[in-house]
Amino acid sequence: MKKQQSVIFAGDYAYIRQIETAIKSICRHNSHLKIYVLNQDIPQEWFMNIRTYIQQMGGDLIDCKVIGAKYKMNWTNQLLHINHMTFARYFIPDFVEEDKVLYLDSDLVVTGDLSQLFEIDLEENYLAAARSCFGAGVGFNAGVLLINNKKWKSDDIRQRLVDLTEREHENVGEGDQSILNILFRDSCYQLEDTYNFQIGFDAGAAEMNHRFVFDIPLTPLPKILHYISPDKPWNQFSVGRLRDQWWHYSMMEWSYIVSTWREKNLVCTADVYKPKLRCMNLTNSWCVKKIDYLAQHLPEVHFYIAAHTFMADELKRLSAFQNVTLYPNSFPLLVENVLEQSDLYLDLNMDQKLTYIYDLVQKYQKPMLSFDSSRCPDLPDTCYAGVYSESRPEELVEAIKCYMKERE
Repeated sequence: MKKQQSVIFAGDYAYIRQIETAIKSICRHNSHLKIYVLNQDIPQEWFMNIRTYIQQMGGDLIDCKVIGAKYKMNWTNQLLHINHMTFARYFIPDFVEEDKVLYLDSDLVVTGDLSQLFEIDLEENYLAAARSCFGAGVGFNAGVLLINNKKWKSDDIRQRLVDLTEREHENVGEGDQSILNILFRDSCYQLEDTYNFQIGFDAGAAEMNHRFVFDIPLTPLPKILHYISPDKPWNQFSVGRLRDQWWHYSMMEWSYIVSTWREKNLVCTADVYKPKLRCMNLTNSWCVKKIDYLAQHLPEVHFYIAAHTFMADELKRLSAFQNVTLYPNSFPLLVENVLEQSDLYLDLNMDQKLTYIYDLVQKYQKPMLSFDSSRCPDLPDTCYAGVYSESRPEELVEAIKCYMKERE
């Protein structure tokens, strides 16, 4: 089987069309891609839908929720058209296991096979990047980065980038791109311009009378077209060239992309998610014991977590699991509806209990399981179908699997 190549995007839901366009373009010309999307607010349904197409092309789509105190990214950025999520690339080592990964900005399209790019030997360099604005800019452009993730991890680059940004973000002109240039100026392999052809520099080149930029041949098309600057091809009006290329991929149907790979005899099966059991919890606290462990070890079980308030980051991060559904700001009637459709109630939340849920558990005769640390002290043992040690969560996993087998 062909080895999967790892590709990273970062953005928020407001940029979802641009992210999907970029992903469509790279999938049109490259198969077996393991695509990570660093985000904070993109809904699960988008990932579940797009994932089925990418899996049919031998790849996968990974939802990476960059949520929590260590991912605040509240640094100054003097380029107003740049979203704060651009800083998320600092945290690639937190989410990506592969030794070498390709980071791509979302304001670009891929027009060809990137096999030769993936095969570049980075040796001891931290990354590979193309020069900024065909040499008219400062340093390298950070929109396309082939990253030595193994070296980033071993040398704690994540923390070095965070610390440098804390010190310098108010003093640099191009946000995280400036920071990356400072840290990697002496450890960057230079890519050919075709792998980051900054077509969005047209307006700036014309303003500065850089005629040479317009003399660079566009036939054949560069491998990656990068629409830098605020003059984006999806704007109502734009003076940049090759605007039509962005729209070409944006309007392309996923079914067409998959069919082109089938014609090349690439036939892979999508892993369609169909839960075999449903578990529910109502919480008044961010602390739901071992819920991430359960979600990881029980991929065929769906977990519904409801609350009557907004949810803390510790819970919102769980939305990265396709088998977890969160219901913040819910109402008792909706909670009852979810419980009625569930198979088990998991009493795993800490702190103050919302006791009406126990009446509903009894009303609908749902088996209730808990840890010794999270069970309600006011309930008799007979209310629980099982109480397990928090230090041995695998026992609860096995108990839930037994319920799942009973329903097969």
